[in-house]
Amino acid sequence: MRHQKSINQSISLSLVASAGLLMSSAALAHGYVKSPESRAYACNQGGNVNCGAVQWEPQSVEGPSGFPELGPVDGKLASAGQGAFAPLDEQSSTRWSRSDISAGWNEFSWQFTANHVTRNWRYYLTEQNWDPNKPLSRSSFDLTPFCVIEGDMVQPPKFVTHECNVPARASGYQVILALWEVGDTANSFYNVIDVNFNDGSTTPDTWSDVGNINPALDLKVGDSAMTRVFTAEGEQASMQTSITIENTQQGLKNNWPHLLATAVNREQTKMKAGQKSATGEIVPVYGKNEIFAKDGSGINRVEVGFDIAPEPGNSVEVSSLADSYEINEGKALVSFDITTNTDMQVSVQLSSHNGQASGFQSQQVNSTTASFEIDVIEPVVGHYHMLVKAEPTQGEVIVQNHDLFLTEAAAPGDADYVFPQGIVDYQAGTTVFQPKNGKTYQCKPFPYSGYCIQWSETATGFEPGVGSDWGLAWIEL
Repeated sequence: MRHQKSINQSISLSLVASAGLLMSSAALAHGYVKSPESRAYACNQGGNVNCGAVQWEPQSVEGPSGFPELGPVDGKLASAGQGAFAPLDEQSSTRWSRSDISAGWNEFSWQFTANHVTRNWRYYLTEQNWDPNKPLSRSSFDLTPFCVIEGDMVQPPKFVTHECNVPARASGYQVILALWEVGDTANSFYNVIDVNFNDGSTTPDTWSDVGNINPALDLKVGDSAMTRVFTAEGEQASMQTSITIENTQQGLKNNWPHLLATAVNREQTKMKAGQKSATGEIVPVYGKNEIFAKDGSGINRVEVGFDIAPEPGNSVEVSSLADSYEINEGKALVSFDITTNTDMQVSVQLSSHNGQASGFQSQQVNSTTASFEIDVIEPVVGHYHMLVKAEPTQGEVIVQNHDLFLTEAAAPGDADYVFPQGIVDYQAGTTVFQPKNGKTYQCKPFPYSGYCIQWSETATGFEPGVGSDWGLAWIEL
């Protein structure tokens, strides 16, 4: 979308530390659609509720590639077939929050925590007559993608945005299925995006989305939440709406947004809060509420603030962690620093992409910065996941997840590549260094040069020097 919404709250909220305990040490972190919010990312941000484990792992909705012929089974597309993320497969016309978009050119932005080599990104849209009260299946979607972005088998940046032309046939509540097919595994990442298409015909007045009321935290009795309304002239205190929590039930993070949205609709004439119904009416809901301003009101954004004192807490910071580390002569060393603000026992576990334990270190870090070094066990080129667990003397355990890649050292001598780096560019005359035996090979002339790029982790017959048929493609130098 060409305009990305954000809410800048007036206090700093620290929720992730305690929630991190729900993460699995084998979780593989990769990427998600950030704008418009995917269903999983909206769970992470508080716009969707009762989501289960995906609230902490929106980047991990990963399943088999091959959609639509293969991939997750019908009814489990939103979770990519992962049981831990099964709540994502719940489907009804009112279950999930939606982002407003219009047909035509829209921007789709991905955030990657591990930016894998990429084959492509594909976007699918539900059929106009799909049933929003039945589980998502292949029959729900037009199986011809409305947008395909090639990845060219290279690592993208950590944040990318695609310009896609969304079909004009869409209206009302629809679901977009966004697929990221990585090139160094057999999996894809499945992100469903709940959207509402605007046609401007359902209400006599035109309302623009200017903010959100996100259920980001539980409030206590006596805490207050308020809207902060801004025009081109600055904040307008006279247009503020405020509520004060009177009991524990009101303060629950799914309840007070409904209370605040109801107050906005009762007290204001130039603003409304809620979610749009099928008829276009803006109705307060439990959970995430959108804030709309009437066109011509001069309101250009609305933030949500809180009258609540931030509580001090323990903190852990990982620094000097590189995106990638080299494998030299079959060995790799992952080094970084960890800083704490109190006495903590810090443990670090490194695992390969498939979850195999690849290294571990634990030491006491007492309100200082300590250096960590992990010798990787049997290092291989590819993605690794690092779990940091910090146990303070007092307070809750803090868990963090980080990602990195291992790469081969630069090719020695005059070799063009270290195999299999740059494999899509191999052609007749290309020279590669094979780290498995320390030898250099040259791709044969046409017609044998076509074999040089025919390699994957599960099909290694033409791998130079070690594959069963390598001699058909390569000459040892």
